[in-house]
Amino acid sequence: MAALLVAMVGCNKEPQQGGSLNPEDKVYMEFKIQTLTTRSSTDNDEGYGSSDANPDVEVGKDYENVISTVDVVLRNANSYVAATVTNPTGSDDKLTWVAEFNSAQLSVNTDYQVYIYANCGSRQDVDAVSRETVANMTQNNKFWMTNAYEPETVNFATYSTDKNNPTSLGEHYVERSMARFDYMPKGPYTVGTAQVELTEAALINQSKAFYLLRRVSQDGTATNWTVGGGETKANYVVDTDYAAKNDGYQAADAANFDYHLTAAAGWDWQGITATDLTVEDNWAGVADGNTGAAGADHELNQYYIWQYAKENTIAGAVANQQNGLSTGVVFKGKLTGDIVTAAAGAPIYVFNNTLYGTWAQVLAAAANDETLKFYTDKFGDTIETAEHAALGAAGFTAYNAADDGNYYTYYYYWNRHNDNGDNTNMGKMEFAVVRNNVYKLCVDSIKKFGHPDPTDDNPVDPDPVDPTDPDEEGEYYFQVTVKVLPWVVRVNHIEF
Repeated sequence: MAALLVAMVGCNKEPQQGGSLNPEDKVYMEFKIQTLTTRSSTDNDEGYGSSDANPDVEVGKDYENVISTVDVVLRNANSYVAATVTNPTGSDDKLTWVAEFNSAQLSVNTDYQVYIYANCGSRQDVDAVSRETVANMTQNNKFWMTNAYEPETVNFATYSTDKNNPTSLGEHYVERSMARFDYMPKGPYTVGTAQVELTEAALINQSKAFYLLRRVSQDGTATNWTVGGGETKANYVVDTDYAAKNDGYQAADAANFDYHLTAAAGWDWQGITATDLTVEDNWAGVADGNTGAAGADHELNQYYIWQYAKENTIAGAVANQQNGLSTGVVFKGKLTGDIVTAAAGAPIYVFNNTLYGTWAQVLAAAANDETLKFYTDKFGDTIETAEHAALGAAGFTAYNAADDGNYYTYYYYWNRHNDNGDNTNMGKMEFAVVRNNVYKLCVDSIKKFGHPDPTDDNPVDPDPVDPTDPDEEGEYYFQVTVKVLPWVVRVNHIEF
């Protein structure tokens, strides 16, 4: 977990660190740091999901793994003592650091918990919360990291004053404070008489705050939580706004999210075509036989690093996993085909997943379709704006031409963390974003036309996205397979 550059506000345990030290006041302690390389306890080997990740390793880029500076904190019940350390010795995967402390600030035969803040630039209280930007958390060679597990406890009868023979603080594992999203561009996808090319995507409902040190509990709240505790299928990773989420979606929750669902005009759209994505990940994958719409195996280096994001989890009842609270990806797809071209800027319509083109083409098709005729008789030869809600309720979708003259359809994917293998019943932490995980996304196929422009004030949409909608419903536009790999990585194959 990468530690965050945040000032300690209202902290009642200030670091006990003086100015310059006399040689006789100095004591030295060495410790080793290793980035997390073991699987999460939620890995597919325990029976969840149907992942096809092969092999199951993700070492990340070098700039995601480097530890440039460390703040080590020794904390007991009354105070904490901190030191900044640079210039380690040893190999990159297991570095040895030597910290210099003031002997007057330490007590012998006293239990101290060891907290590691790598690349953070400051020392933090255990309960510190940060709203630092993801950009600052993910600078090259400075990815923020903190303890991957519960802090180790140390107790010494004496402390070494010999820098060449320091007291050992042991070995400590760290993990990054953020998650990563990777994407494999594919397509175009055939849907009926049209094709859909995914051109852009926006990561929405991104948390603004998170705990510097990961914590878990049985219900996702602060009750009996464990700082640095391991995630299991029986517990929750606790988020900073767990209390608000425990009551389900509320409009006020927008204060806790960037690019939230109900603020589509401000979403951060980023290109996802092969020409837009340039940073390949180094997942050592091989062709796995899982072919998508384009008919090609998922080959080495077809995934690209897309975005980093903060942790976002939801406490309480599994039904609280709602569209307005869960981090999601909205995919923007350009529609092409003869019917689309012939529309020439006029609205085009879909009914029962069939693209009819303009309303005049719907009227023409109604001559041979009793269901269509029922509705065309009801709505008449033209469609007025006032009729849009009723038209959507009748099962129609309408797409208006965008400013660039193209027609776009939109698909919503709510990020799956722990796939319980049951697409009709949500499980604990099934939809979430958890630090130090990589979520590898690939849209394998698209079976249906998607939603109209989310910024449309009066859309024609038979199934409008609502922030109170559950993340998992009976009707599915996509399937997701999940795999947990070291970084940790999850491979999600999506079918709309």
